[in-house]
Amino acid sequence: MQPALLARADEVIDMIDRRVFAVAAIAGIAIPAVTRAQSIRTTGKIGILNKRGSATATVAIMRPVWQRLGYVEGETVLLRAAEGDAQRFPSLVTELSSQGVGALIVVGAEAVRAVNKATSALPIVAIDLETDPVRAGFAASIARPGGDVTGLFLDLPSLAGKWIELLQDLVPDIERIVLSWDPTTGRDELDVAMAAAKARGVQVEVFEAGTFDNFEPFLQRLMGPKRTGVIQLSSPGFSLVAPGFAAAAQKHQLPTVAFLKLYAQAGVLLTYGPIQEDYFPRAIIIADKILKGAKPADLPIEQPTKFELVINLKTAKALGLTIPSTLLARADEVIE
Repeated sequence: MQPALLARADEVIDMIDRRVFAVAAIAGIAIPAVTRAQSIRTTGKIGILNKRGSATATVAIMRPVWQRLGYVEGETVLLRAAEGDAQRFPSLVTELSSQGVGALIVVGAEAVRAVNKATSALPIVAIDLETDPVRAGFAASIARPGGDVTGLFLDLPSLAGKWIELLQDLVPDIERIVLSWDPTTGRDELDVAMAAAKARGVQVEVFEAGTFDNFEPFLQRLMGPKRTGVIQLSSPGFSLVAPGFAAAAQKHQLPTVAFLKLYAQAGVLLTYGPIQEDYFPRAIIIADKILKGAKPADLPIEQPTKFELVINLKTAKALGLTIPSTLLARADEVIE
């Protein structure tokens, strides 16, 4: 293929990836456009590492995109998980390196920290929704990381402030906000959320919750004269326990706010966060660019531009809450 046509093909693929691929793939809609799978032979391998397991929602969302780009699971996309043990990451990195992996997609703050310590030879494309990459030393700046780490990170102060604002919109007389925090994610998100709550004049407390904790005893202790709400900070393993968290919160009449739509589907009252299908596949696009010669030091960290507000009216009814009409009008989705 001529260089000019190849460059144009890259532009078309990138545009489709950003605007169409994820939604179309999930909906089962065939896209008849020429793809790299048809016209360009992929080179190199992508490794995907996370802590809990390879059959995650994040992996499922990325799968249609790597397939469209011509990668084959088990051959040029290698999935590995530490099965809950972060100490396994160095050996997994060594294994993937020996199998010819040229770029690592690493999911979760704890995994990114561990893998970054384990290698300086492999580029890392992070999906880390809990860390400030500059504060953590992963990048010199958002626009130009300057090292071996790039990928997907959030604007944590803006997001944490939004969660608190939405909780106050839901419950105007709220007196106390409890932040449910997974310590393995690091303190960046927790610190900005605490500062945002205090700036808005609300008492704030922290509940250290692992991803497999029993939420019932703690949430029961929150019942009392103070009007209390709970914000579940982002955690890579929270989807596994979201139904139990939501059920315990409803039982004890606690309004809850969390991160991704799937948590609202599990019973959390309100969620606000990036559209996963639009955002997470960007990690595959970045890894593909690295395998084709781009340097992670020169690839800007990508922050989401599209967010969704989801409200679970069934949960609101169970809590005896009336959702303000202005908030309902802003919702991208309302679960009846």
